[in-house]
Amino acid sequence: MIVCIFSLKKGLEIIENIIAIRIKSKDYHLLILKDYVSHIGEIHGDLEIELENYLLSFNEIDALFINDNNIFNVIYEKEK
Repeated sequence: MIVCIFSLKKGLEIIENIIAIRIKSKDYHLLILKDYVSHIGEIHGDLEIELENYLLSFNEIDALFINDNNIFNVIYEKEK
């Protein structure tokens, strides 16, 4: 899987070879794996991106996301 993160501070970040994506938003928790059904939504909480050797965590974010064809796009609404 590939994750693309769009933000005003850092621009576009592309992360490859993702194993799993965890979203812990205020209204739901979601685990996204390879070949997961297409999905669109909002994140008001935490995002974790699991790679083979480490875990990337983004805490207390407000963002929009779309998952389609093993590409997960995140667009920050507000940055702290």
